[in-house]
Amino acid sequence: MEKCFAIGENCLTLQWESNAKTLTDDTNLNQPRDLYADQNNVVYVLDSGYGRVRRIWPNSTVERTFINAMTGPVFNQSSYILGIQGDTNGNLYILDVKLGRVVKWSTANMNGTVVAGGYGNGYGANQLNAPCGMFFDPNTMFIWIADTYNHRIVRWESPTTGIIVGGSNGSNADQFNYPFGLFVDTKDANTLYVADTYNHRIQQWLSGAKNGTTVAGQTGVAGSSLSVLYYPISVIGDGNKNLYILCFTTSSIVKWQVGATVGSLIVGTLTAGSSSNQLYNPYNFKFGPDYSIYVPDFKNNRTQKFSAICSNVTSTTIITTRLTTASSTIRTIVSSSTTRLSSSTSIPRSSATTTSAQMPSAAADHNLQWLLMIVSLIVAMMNN
Repeated sequence: MEKCFAIGENCLTLQWESNAKTLTDDTNLNQPRDLYADQNNVVYVLDSGYGRVRRIWPNSTVERTFINAMTGPVFNQSSYILGIQGDTNGNLYILDVKLGRVVKWSTANMNGTVVAGGYGNGYGANQLNAPCGMFFDPNTMFIWIADTYNHRIVRWESPTTGIIVGGSNGSNADQFNYPFGLFVDTKDANTLYVADTYNHRIQQWLSGAKNGTTVAGQTGVAGSSLSVLYYPISVIGDGNKNLYILCFTTSSIVKWQVGATVGSLIVGTLTAGSSSNQLYNPYNFKFGPDYSIYVPDFKNNRTQKFSAICSNVTSTTIITTRLTTASSTIRTIVSSSTTRLSSSTSIPRSSATTTSAQMPSAAADHNLQWLLMIVSLIVAMMNN
C-alpha cells in the first residue's frame, strides 16, 4: 500500500486519535496477547487465556471462537499462544510459547501445520526455548523468531531447522536479555530491529553483522522519560528509519527516529490505566491497512483501535477521515512523502514534537517479572 486511504492521494498529515474505540471488551476476551489486521481490516485477536482466536469484522461483528487451538489433532492443539501474523492467502501463523513452535493455520479447512520449531524446548538450531515474538516475511515465507529464553534471534527458512542470527545472554552489543519483539525491514537488506526488553533498548542488526547497535533507549537504563525506554516489548519500523516502540511498563507507544536521543508519544499517557486514552501492560500492537493502530490491551482484557486520520492530501479531491468525537485530542505526524511500514504496508515520512512524560505505575515491573516466572515454570515442567 503506497498511498494513504485512496489511490493517488499522498498523506501530508497523519494523525491518530488519542481516545481509542473498544472493539472487544472483557466479556469476550481473556488475556489478549497479540492480533493481526489483514488487508481488508478484518482483525484476528489472540484470546490467549482461552487458547483461541476471535475474528472481528469491519462492522464490529465478533466471532467468539474463529479458531479453537485447544481441540483437534495434535498439530491443531496449542498450549499458550503469544503471537499471530498472516499472509495474503488468508493463512494465519500462530506462535506457541510452551510447545516452542509456529503453526500455520489454513482458514479454509481449519487445519494446522507446524512450520517452525516443534522439536522440544532446548538450545539446538532446530529448537526454541519459550519464544515470545515473531516476524513473518510474506515474500520469502521466512519466519524470524525472538527465542526469548535462549536470548537469541532465529530465522526459520524451512520447517526443519533454524538459522541462528545472533545473540546470547548479556548486555554487550552482540547479546540480548530476554528479547520479546522484533521487526525486519525486508526492503533494507533484512535489517533487523530487536526489542531487547530487559536491556531497555532497541538493537539494530545489519544483515550478516556479528553484533548490533543501540538505536533507541539506553542499555540498562529504564524510566518514563521519553529519552529512555521501559521494558520495550514490541517494535515496528517504517522505510524512513522511524521506529514505533511499545513499552510494557509505561503502557504507551513512542515514535523514535533511528539514532535519535529522544522519542515522541504516539499512543497512551506513559502511565497504565483503563481510560480510553490509556493501555494496561499490552504486549503487542499492529498497524492496519489504513494506518490505524490496533492494540490487544492485555490487563484491561479489551481490543483497542486508535484511528488514523489522513488529511491535506496532494490531489485536488480531498478525502479526510473525521473524528468521532469533537473533544478527542489528536497526535499529529507531519509528512513530506510516503514510505514503507513493512513489506505490505506504508506509513508517511514524519516528524513530531516530544510530549511530556508522566510516571508509570511501579506495578508493571512486577507484572513482567510475573510473566517470566510463569514461562520459567512452564519450561521447567516440560523439561521434567
